[in-house]
Amino acid sequence: MQGPEEPSSAEILNLETVTEELPDISLNKKTTRGFIEPNSTVQVEVIYNPVHVAQHISNFEVSVADGSIEPVTVTVRANTIDLPVYVQEQDIYLKYCMVDRLYQDSVVLHNRATSALRIKFEIPTALRDHVDVLPQNGVVQANSSFSAQLKFIPLSSIFKGCKKFFSEGQLLKIPIRIRVADQTRCVPFTVSAHVTHTDISFSAKELDFGCCSIYESVKMRFSMTNHCLLPQLFGFVSVPDFVTIQPNDGFGTLLPGETLDLEAVVHAKVLGDHNFSITCTTEIDRHFSLRCKATGVIPHLEVSQPLIRFAPTALGDVRQASFYISNNSSKTEDGNRRKDNMKKSFHIVVPEGIDLTVSPSVGTLSPGQRLRVQLTFGPTLKTEDIENEAMEAARQEILKEMEKKKAEEAENERVTESVAGNKKGKPKKGSSKPHTPKSPQEDKTPNPLETAVITDEARIAAMIKLKTNFEQRFEKILIPCFTGIGDCSHDKTLDYRLYDTVYLQVHLPAVKPELVLLSQNGSSIVDFSNVCIGQTKKLELTLKSISEDEVSLSTSAFPHDGTFQKVNATRDLAPLGLHQMILEFTPRAKAKYYEVVEVRTQKSTLHLHLHGCGVEPNLVVSPDSGTLDLGHVMVGEILHGTFTLKNNSEIDLQYGISMLSEKSEVVQAFSGPSQIGNSNKSGILPFQCTPHSGNIPRGETQEVTVKFNPDHKDSYRDVVIVNLLNQPQETRIEVKGQSWTGSMFVLGARDPEPSVTLHTLVPHIEDLAAEPEPEEFRGELWVVFICSLSAPKQTFSETVSIGNCRGAGVKADAINSKDKAPKPSGDFAFDPLKADYGPLVKALVINPPKGSVESCTNVPVTFQFSPPKELAEVGSRLQFNTMLTLKGETIEQFRVNFVAEIVK
Repeated sequence: MQGPEEPSSAEILNLETVTEELPDISLNKKTTRGFIEPNSTVQVEVIYNPVHVAQHISNFEVSVADGSIEPVTVTVRANTIDLPVYVQEQDIYLKYCMVDRLYQDSVVLHNRATSALRIKFEIPTALRDHVDVLPQNGVVQANSSFSAQLKFIPLSSIFKGCKKFFSEGQLLKIPIRIRVADQTRCVPFTVSAHVTHTDISFSAKELDFGCCSIYESVKMRFSMTNHCLLPQLFGFVSVPDFVTIQPNDGFGTLLPGETLDLEAVVHAKVLGDHNFSITCTTEIDRHFSLRCKATGVIPHLEVSQPLIRFAPTALGDVRQASFYISNNSSKTEDGNRRKDNMKKSFHIVVPEGIDLTVSPSVGTLSPGQRLRVQLTFGPTLKTEDIENEAMEAARQEILKEMEKKKAEEAENERVTESVAGNKKGKPKKGSSKPHTPKSPQEDKTPNPLETAVITDEARIAAMIKLKTNFEQRFEKILIPCFTGIGDCSHDKTLDYRLYDTVYLQVHLPAVKPELVLLSQNGSSIVDFSNVCIGQTKKLELTLKSISEDEVSLSTSAFPHDGTFQKVNATRDLAPLGLHQMILEFTPRAKAKYYEVVEVRTQKSTLHLHLHGCGVEPNLVVSPDSGTLDLGHVMVGEILHGTFTLKNNSEIDLQYGISMLSEKSEVVQAFSGPSQIGNSNKSGILPFQCTPHSGNIPRGETQEVTVKFNPDHKDSYRDVVIVNLLNQPQETRIEVKGQSWTGSMFVLGARDPEPSVTLHTLVPHIEDLAAEPEPEEFRGELWVVFICSLSAPKQTFSETVSIGNCRGAGVKADAINSKDKAPKPSGDFAFDPLKADYGPLVKALVINPPKGSVESCTNVPVTFQFSPPKELAEVGSRLQFNTMLTLKGETIEQFRVNFVAEIVK
C-alpha cells in the first residue's frame, strides 16, 4: 500500500485493527509489522474463520513509524455460506505414525438440515491402500451427527508411491472429500501424520573377532543408528551364552536419529570356529541381526588372575600385587588335554608413563612350571607437571620483580622532575639534549621470562603444591603379555603371534598423601654414600604434613645390627606441621647396605630407601721405609721435617696423630728402648707433629710437619702413631734426631761408655800422665784399629765424619722471623802426634788433617795406620792420641785416642 507520497527509503509498517465487528476476521501476527522497500509491495495475510452464518466486516489501519504518511484504513468484508453438513474437525492430526502399524480415529459429521442426508467419503486413489474410512457410505439424520472410523496403515511403499502428499519433515497430508446428496459443494477435511520408518542399522555388516583366547574376553565396538522419528526401546535377547553386550547388558532406548556405541564381548570357551548372530529386538517386535564370527584358541601360557585391582594408593606410597603364569598342557578341539614338552616364554610390556613395574617381565617356563610375577604400583607426580609448575612460579616471581622495578623507576623519575621544577629560572631554548634513539643491538635485551632458571627449592615448592592440590587419579590400563615357544631373554627377541597374547587389566587408583618429604629434593632415596667402616654418618630429613588434620607418625623396625638407626623420637604432626627425622649409618664391614623403612600415617605410607656403602680406609705414608731421620741440630734450636699421608680411599678420612712417648709408663716399658729414646729434661716432648688431627679428602695428600726441639746433647728417638677415626688399625713412623752443644760434631768415633759402644772390643785404658785440660775440652774420641799380620796389606783404615749443623735449625725466638740466619762454614784441625810416640808418628796418616765443613754437610776423615815392624807383635796393643779442634759457633776440642790391636 502507498500513501499520497512515495517514501525515499524503507518505512516501517504498523497495521492496527480500527474496528472489528466480529472476531472471525483477523490478521496473521507475523505480517502485522515489517519493512517496505521503495517501489515495492508487501502482502498481509487475512484469516477468516467464521463460526456462524453471517456477514463479517473488519477495518484495519496501516501507518508508518515516522509519521510521514497519514494512516490508511482498509476494510475487509466476508460472507458465510450455510451448508447443511460439516465436519467437526477440519484437520485430523494423527501425530507420528510408524509404517506397517494401524492407527485409528473418528470422523464426526453434523447435519443442520431438517431432513436426513446421504454422504460418501472419497479418498485419493494413491492412498487407498493406506487409508480407509468405515463406513464409506452413510446417512446423517436431521439435526444429528454421524461418526465414521478412520483407519490408517502406512505401508513401506507409501514413501515412493505417495511422494506428492509429503512435505518437509516426512509430514503426510491426506485430502478427503465428503459428497452430500443433493449438494453441489463437497465437504473437505484433511488427515495429517508424520510417517516414519522403524529401521535400525548397524555400523558393520559383520563383526570378526579373530582369534580369541579361551582364558580371556575379546571385545569389539560397533554402533547402531535409529532411523525412526520416535524413540525406540531395544534389547539384545537370545544371544549366545559366551557373548555379552555392553553397556547395560544390551538394553536401552534409542532417541530419534541417535547413534549409540556398543561393545560386543566374546569369551570363547571352546576351541574352534564360532559363527553366530546377535539380534536386536525393538518394542514393536522388529528384529535386526548382526552376523559375528570368532575362533577359539588357547595361548601358550595361562595367567591366574587377568584382572588386578590395586587399593587406593597415596602419592609416594607403594603397593604390590602378584599373579602366576603357568605353562600347562594344551587343549585339543574336543576339550582333552595333550602333553606338550616345549619350553615357552613370555614378555610383559608396561606402557610408558605408567607408575607400574613388573618383575620379572621376561622369562621362560618349562612344561608344568608356574612362575610368580609381582606388580609394584608407586604413583608419583609427572616430572613435566613439576617442571611446568616450577617454571610458572619462577615467571610469576620475575613479573613481581619487574613490576617492583618499574614502580621504583617511576618514583625516581617523579622525584627528579619535582626537583627540576623547583629550580629557579627557565631553561634556554635548545638547551635540552636531543633524544638519541637506541640502536637495534642495544634494544635486543634478553627477556627475563625466557631466561628463567628453576632451582631445587622451586621444584620442591612445586611438588608440595601439586601434592597439596592433588585430588585423585584413576587409570585403567591393559598390559599385553606376549607369549611364544622357545627361550627368551632381554637380549633375545621373542617370536610371538598376536592371538597368543595374554592381556592383564590393571586398575591404578592414586590419592592425595598426608606426608611429603622436603629433603633430598623430594626423593625417597636416602643415600649415605661411602662411609668408612666403624664411622657414623648422620642425615637429617624434613617431613611436612599436608593434611588439615593431625597426623600420627610411626616407623617400621630398623635393622637389628644397628647399621641404620633413627636418632630422635617420632612425634605426631599438627596440621601442616614439620618434623625433623635424624638417621645415622654405621657400616660394620666392607659391603653395600640397603634397607627400606616405612614412615606410616593413618592413610598413607612413605617408603624411605636407605642406601650406604661401607669401605675400608687406605692410607699411604711417605717415606715408605717408615723412618724419618731429622738429622743434626744444635741444642736450643728447632729442626723441622715432614712426612705425607695420602688418602687412596673412596671417602674422606679423619686422622689423629699421637706419640708413643705420650703413652703410659707401662706401654713404654713394653715398647723397649729401641722405639723410644731419651727425653728432654724440661719434660717437653722432643718431637711434636703439626697438625695432630684433621680430615683428608679422597685422593688428596696431607703433609705433616715434625718439630724436633732438644734441650740437651743426646740421641733422640720416638714413634709417630697415626690413627683413623674409629679404626683399630694404626700406622707407625719412627722419627729420630741428634742434638749437639756446638755446630760441629764428629760421627763414627768410639765412645768409651758401654751404653753407646759400637764395637765389642773395648780397649783397656792405660794410665797416662795427667795433663791439665783446656776450657774448650769437650771429651774423648776413640778410634780402634784391628791389625792382622796375615793381611796382604799392612795398612788399616778407619773413617769418621765431621759435620756442621749450623743453619739446620732455627732459634725458638726466630721462628716467625722472615730473615734467614747466615750459614757459615766450620773448620777442623788435627794436631800432629807428639814426637814422644817415636815410630808411631809416621805410622798414622790423617787425610785430610784439617779443612772446612760447609753448613749442613759432612766431611769424611780417614785414618790410615801401618803398624811399625819393631812394635808389631801378636797380642800387643798400641795406644796413642792427638787433639782435634772444631771451630764453629764455639771452639771445641776433643782428644782422639787411637788403639791398635795386633792379631795374627
